[in-house]
Amino acid sequence: MAGSGRINQNRTVPGIRPFPPFVLFDDIQDFNNLPHVKSIFARVVVKFPRRHDSQHFILQDITGSKMEAISSRNNVPRFDALLTQGCTYTLYRVGFYLNREEIQFQNIGHGLEIGLITHTIVEPFIKPIQFPPFPKYLMPFHKVYQQPHKSFVDIIGIVLHLEPLKHIGGRPYREAVLMDSRWDLIVVGVWTNLLQRNALR
Repeated sequence: MAGSGRINQNRTVPGIRPFPPFVLFDDIQDFNNLPHVKSIFARVVVKFPRRHDSQHFILQDITGSKMEAISSRNNVPRFDALLTQGCTYTLYRVGFYLNREEIQFQNIGHGLEIGLITHTIVEPFIKPIQFPPFPKYLMPFHKVYQQPHKSFVDIIGIVLHLEPLKHIGGRPYREAVLMDSRWDLIVVGVWTNLLQRNALR
């Protein structure tokens, strides 16, 4: 029995490897040796509906930087069930890849995307770290016009004009004209539930 105990103490378990190091989104600078497999802390800012054999998410790290994450094929049902919009997670073993926007539409402009892969492990984020309420990067208005249709952008500006509330197709709608620090203008349209969540007064 004693001999058996010594064997158990010295036994190593093959196949169990430590989790890869944690990174911030902006830490990934070397685009030549991709993909990188890393661990991250991230909040799900936007969760898009499943579409065909993929599902897209917009994630934000603890600095406010954002990146798009994609699950594909057999991984779609798993991450659809695991990730909830507005919640924060620890994700081990995610892949960082070059953006494939020429093949697949991307919701935000970034040189990289995150792959939610078979080996990715998801856990609730329980560390006492406060995520920033605002994004790290705010896009100037003149660059917004250069983005593909239906892209997600973060902007900030002064409300110069607020249109009266309208009803289009039975849905409440309101427009506001904003000006940024370069004095560029942009028109922002707000629909239905967003009018209640982000009341413009």
